[in-house]
Formats: sequence, structure tokens, C-alpha cells
Amino acid sequence: MNSIKPNPRLIPRFNIDYYTGDFLSSMLHLDKRSDVGEIANLFADVSINYTNSGRTSLYIILKALNLPENSNIGVSLYTCPSDFDAIIHAGHNPVFIDIEPDNYTLDPQDLNKKIDDLAAVVVVHALGRPADLEGILKVAGDKPVIEDCAHALLSRYKGRLVGTIATAGFFSFRTGKYISAGEGGMITTKDLQLASNIGDEIEKLPLLPITDEIKHATITYARSLLYHRPWFGLFSLPLGSRIEEKIDIMNKRSFSKTKIRNTDLHVITKKIKDFQGKVDKTRNNSLYLIEQLKDLDLILPVERSETYCNYFLFPIQLKNISVRDNLSEALRKAGFDTIMLFSATPEIAKLSYGYEGDCPATENVAKRLLVMPNHYTLGKKELDNICKIIKICIR
Repeated sequence: MNSIKPNPRLIPRFNIDYYTGDFLSSMLHLDKRSDVGEIANLFADVSINYTNSGRTSLYIILKALNLPENSNIGVSLYTCPSDFDAIIHAGHNPVFIDIEPDNYTLDPQDLNKKIDDLAAVVVVHALGRPADLEGILKVAGDKPVIEDCAHALLSRYKGRLVGTIATAGFFSFRTGKYISAGEGGMITTKDLQLASNIGDEIEKLPLLPITDEIKHATITYARSLLYHRPWFGLFSLPLGSRIEEKIDIMNKRSFSKTKIRNTDLHVITKKIKDFQGKVDKTRNNSLYLIEQLKDLDLILPVERSETYCNYFLFPIQLKNISVRDNLSEALRKAGFDTIMLFSATPEIAKLSYGYEGDCPATENVAKRLLVMPNHYTLGKKELDNICKIIKICIR
């Protein structure tokens, strides 16, 4: 990677939705129970439990299913390796399923080829885009299907919230997600026996002390400051890119499994109240980008008729690695950070998780995909500038 020059005007790739008021409010709720009524109303027909992270939530669901030890768990290759780690920590083996390249989600046809060897399936609603749940559930039959909704809060499939459709679902509120609370995970299920098992498994997790709550909230606040202008472009990205060259920042194989922190849950419940408005604005920004870029030689996101996408992230596919890298560099020079999301996952999976190269669509997408800013904080002027740079680079 070329050395990144400091730029105080650089717009980050993600919107870290955590501010001074969130930090101060969380400090006032260190030992207070949060009112989860808003979340309960939103997910009215399912049982809800909380953990410290999305990874822990997936781990808990897998433990609660009481599958035989060393079961094979199908999972989309196009995802964060933290899913693979949760599967391994639960005593099982990840088996990689390819994606539908136009939607970035698990391909029912590839699942059908591999289903006989699987005990359960993890479906990732990647980038906020609902997977083909009807097709996946049909292939899975009576085998458990777990929805990874880390990107997909408020996304819907055939009018129903993702996370409420299959056997169970889980959400993440880690810094960088649509709701950035610091950390935090949520589990949903309609199965009463499974809900009881999940509750039993969560009871085994340790409760973190107030000293950890204070430390965690302080670090979360500091991290959020560094991820906003001017500090992101001045220090965070230039320094982070140098660190990334020296260490494997994707190595998350070891992770803590605890109950949710009061500070995280408080911020989640606080932010859920106006979350739909932020989704609406992000959707409008995304639809505007699609309209402006529709005549260019690239692949834009398509919202399937049976889905409602929260547009957490805005992906485009370019012709090849060279075009992608050149566009990323041009956008950064113009003040817009981007990310080649999960581009390293296939190689990491080969090196560390036993992936044998049978997901060609994922490998192809990983080489061509670029995610650019679309968040609700951006105005028309900034969106137009993004489009201007893309139009110059892509003819």
C-alpha cells in the first residue's frame, strides 16, 4: 500500500455514530438497567437476549442448539472471519458456501450441493442486503438456519424483519456498525425451547465489573473521536495503514465472551428510537448514487423486489483489481475514504480455516468490490463529488 498522506477533510468509509452525549449518558447508566421496551416493540414476536458481541451471540446460539461435537456449519465465505471463529469456539467446523454475486449473500444452489454434510447454516445478510431466505430455508429443510444480521438492522425480507424469519438471528452493535455502541450483541428467536437454552448459556457468561464499563466506554469515545474529521484523515488512517502492513488486523480468533455491558445496552436503546430516520436518509443517499452512476461500466447494488435493504454499506464492482485500486486512490485524494470489504477473507480462510477454493464467485467479488461512503451525514454536494470522481475514472 502506498503511504497515505494526512488529510483533515477526509470523509471516513464508515460513520461511527457515537458522540459526546452518548458517552456522558452511558456514564450515568453504569449500574442502571436500560429500558429495552423500544427494541421489544420492534421485535414483538420473538424472544430477545443480549451478549457482549455478535461473535458471542453466534457462539451462544450454536451452543444452545446442542449439535453434536465437531458438526459442520455452513457459512458464507463473504463475511468477517469472526463468524468462523465463533463456529470453532462452539466446537464445530466452518464449511464455506459461495455467494450470489449480484447480492453478496449465500447462494442457495451452492448450499444445495453441500447441505448433506451440514448440521446447520449461518446466512449472512451482507452489507445490509437480505439473503434469499425462502430458497435457503427450502434447501436447509429441518436443519437450523441462523441469520447473521450484523449489517442488516431493519432490513426486511417479504415484509418481515431479518433476524425473525429463520431458526434464530443475531445482531452486532460494535463500533462501525449501523448503531455504534462500542460493543454489544443481540439474539432473536421464535423457538421457545431454543430461547430457554440461549438464556441458560448466557447465564454461564461472566458479568463485567464497573471498572471495565468505564474503561470500555472511554476507549469507545476516544475511538469515535479519532474516526471523525479532522482526526481520521490527519492521524487515524495514515497511522492505521502503516500498522496494517505490519500485523494481521483480521486475526480475531481469540475473543471474550461475556454478558452485555450496561453502557453498551444503554446506547443501543437510546439510538434505536430515531434509527429508522437514519436508515431513510442513508437509503435516499444510496438511491441517489445509483441514479447518478447507472450509465457507467460498473455493477451497482440492486434491491430485489421482495426485500427492503437498509443500505448500511454501498458496494460497487469494478472490472478488475487495477480499476478498483485506481478508483479507491482517486476517491481518497478527493477526500473520500473507501474500503475493499472482505477482500482478504478468501486468502485468510485458506490459510487459517481450511477453505479449499470452492467458492469462485466470492473470490471474484473480493477482487473487484469497493465500498464507498453513503451514510446519512453526507449531503448532496458530497455525493455529487463522489459521482464526479467515479465518472472521471470509469468511462
